[in-house]
Amino acid sequence: MKKIVLLLAIFCLLFSIVSAQPVLTFDKHVLKADVDNPMSYCNYKDAGPSGANVTWDFSDLKFEQSFTGYLKNSMLTEIGATFPESNTELTEFDSKFYFNTDQDKIEQFGYSSVDGNIQTRYDIPFIKMKFPFSYSNYFSGTFSGATYYSGIERGTVTGTYSVEADAFGTLILPGNTVYENTLRIRTEKSYKGVLNAGSQEVDIITYRWYNEMHRYPILVLTEYTVKSGDAETTKYQAAYNNNAVSLISPVIAESILLYPNPTNSYLTLEFNAVAAGKLSYTIHDASGKIVSTFSEYITTGGIHYNDLSDKIESLIPGLYYLAIQNGEESVNRSFTLIE
Repeated sequence: MKKIVLLLAIFCLLFSIVSAQPVLTFDKHVLKADVDNPMSYCNYKDAGPSGANVTWDFSDLKFEQSFTGYLKNSMLTEIGATFPESNTELTEFDSKFYFNTDQDKIEQFGYSSVDGNIQTRYDIPFIKMKFPFSYSNYFSGTFSGATYYSGIERGTVTGTYSVEADAFGTLILPGNTVYENTLRIRTEKSYKGVLNAGSQEVDIITYRWYNEMHRYPILVLTEYTVKSGDAETTKYQAAYNNNAVSLISPVIAESILLYPNPTNSYLTLEFNAVAAGKLSYTIHDASGKIVSTFSEYITTGGIHYNDLSDKIESLIPGLYYLAIQNGEESVNRSFTLIE
């Protein structure tokens, strides 16, 4: 009997540990056209330990400058036509990266300079991620391609890669922003580039931290090592996001009510929250002109009542719309202001 109780206790403990782990999924974490990725460059720090239930304290990272990764449908862009296998274009770091995404994986088919004059196109793509992906999952492979200058092939690229979810735990970023249940992905990419009579070997190790509430990484640390002949150089790059917007819609759209409607002075917003998250609001008139913007962070579920009377007190009578940014969706409700 004691053995049974002990086994049950161990099982419950293991279940609680596993169930707390984040999982990267297609719906929540695939690269998505027109959903951009704002981040902040910062100084580089060691990535810290791997394993389960780790706490990484990066609260002392120093902000350097902001940047945004822009996502587009590559089939609708000019340079994207030279990567016909791709469906997503990411522009960041003065380069454009081309991916094909589906329910199972993200494959990279190459990259290009912003003007399109210098390109690397993979005939065997690099697999960036597989779905679903959770702690201790691992895959590896090879990739190859060619380098082009003004459309003319000038060199080759061959390499290997490995991707592993090597840790999960709590991540602390500047401003004491705490992300619990984060999953760390370690990617190592090694390749040899041959161009004309010269060659170089490149090794790139990247750590990315994800959580289940945000589509893109919330911290990225990258180390680049380049060997050319007898010379070897190492460079570092780091960026974080301490204002990651929740992907999960915290509000049940059908529960959103505005009343009284019509109104002459008082206006209440009611909704049912099912998760924590940030809500952004915009009020615009019938012509589309924005007359007010504001936001709030929901910390608990349940029914919420927001008094919006101060938001409409300076408006003239007419028809207005309240737009609520609910996760990645926008929900609109109309109201009429009368004398």
